[in-house]
Amino acid sequence: MKFVVLIFKIINTMKTKHTASTLAFFCLSIFFTNAASAQTSSSGSSNKVLLITSAQVDLLSEEGKAWGFTKDSEEKNRIRENLKKIIKEARKQHIPIIHSPVGFDYELMAGYKPLNTFQKIIIENRLLEINAPGSKFIPEAFPLENEIVLPYRQGFSSFWAKSIQEQLKKLRVDTIYIAGMLAEGCVESHVRDAAENGYSTVVISDAIGSTSLELLDVSMKTLSLHAKALISTEEFLKNN
Repeated sequence: MKFVVLIFKIINTMKTKHTASTLAFFCLSIFFTNAASAQTSSSGSSNKVLLITSAQVDLLSEEGKAWGFTKDSEEKNRIRENLKKIIKEARKQHIPIIHSPVGFDYELMAGYKPLNTFQKIIIENRLLEINAPGSKFIPEAFPLENEIVLPYRQGFSSFWAKSIQEQLKKLRVDTIYIAGMLAEGCVESHVRDAAENGYSTVVISDAIGSTSLELLDVSMKTLSLHAKALISTEEFLKNN
């Protein structure tokens, strides 16, 4: 921006309108070209991925430690069934799928003091413990060998963990479809971080869940502000 201001100061000193207008056009071309380079792919392309976040036993199974909190949103949205449908469609349409699990090594975390309520609940209940049944993928969202499985992260977002950026760059992605758990945690964080990193995000709204229906409703309103669109599973199936 400072470069643009400098050029326009020079333009104002020029004697001929033709020279000034030519230089102005050149200056603006450089500016918008640089701005466009922040996007992940060229204009006109539509390179999509499906990001499945935290589709794990502790959050989406009757055997999971958090099932008492998440079962209401599962009953409302039929999350597992819808995850199965969208994953099947993505595979059919050759849309790359990225699986982003959460996992905690509680031995390494010994003595760690929670910084917020989320962390307190996770640690007190030893949720999503690495190498324990609760951190495994649910059958409906189990990755195939050729699909991208990111390393376990300890935060809400793969962008925060810096584990997804290189994968998106390799695939020349511009649009990320997002589904999984939890709406108020990983889903919201991925949507915000993706937008701030230059990606369009589309949330499949009946393929996400929460720890309560109240939080699910609030998260939907928040997601509508940060995502490009909220769509249903049926819309995803029809439009891809």
